[in-house]
Amino acid sequence: MPTRFRLVRVTTRTIQVRERASVDLPRSAEATFDFLWDPVSSFTISDSVDVAAALPGRRGLGEIQAVVERTPAGRVGVLHEVIEHEPGRRAVTRGLVGVCPTWSALSLEPLGPGSCRLTQEFWADLPAGVQAGMDRQLSAEYRRRLDLMMRRLGEWAGRQAPV
Repeated sequence: MPTRFRLVRVTTRTIQVRERASVDLPRSAEATFDFLWDPVSSFTISDSVDVAAALPGRRGLGEIQAVVERTPAGRVGVLHEVIEHEPGRRAVTRGLVGVCPTWSALSLEPLGPGSCRLTQEFWADLPAGVQAGMDRQLSAEYRRRLDLMMRRLGEWAGRQAPV
């Protein structure tokens, strides 16, 4: 029986995948930040979350947040460390597990009393040697997550009385 070979194209350099989305909300930046800071807000933003918690220890800068999500392949655990923290305005996390370095940034800009613009950004550095096209798959996944998050936050803010 002849041996069959399959060519797999791989990348030859690091590729950064970066996606961002914004939504204007009828809530103050502080109230929105406080809501999102609590990992339990993950249940509002996504239907696939089983567990969301901050690990005991540090609060704010250095805090570790854990989320367990359901995926088609089974449950996946994700850990994030807070590496930048400006209460009520901005937080940046870096992923502690995964095949490549990942980050996320949440920024809130007050637009007036009781309103703000929320911007969420996700990015990753795919190393050289990953299968070609992985950047497009990751970009599509980030877009899907951002679209869902923006829609869900709009629904959440619309149900709440302005603060």
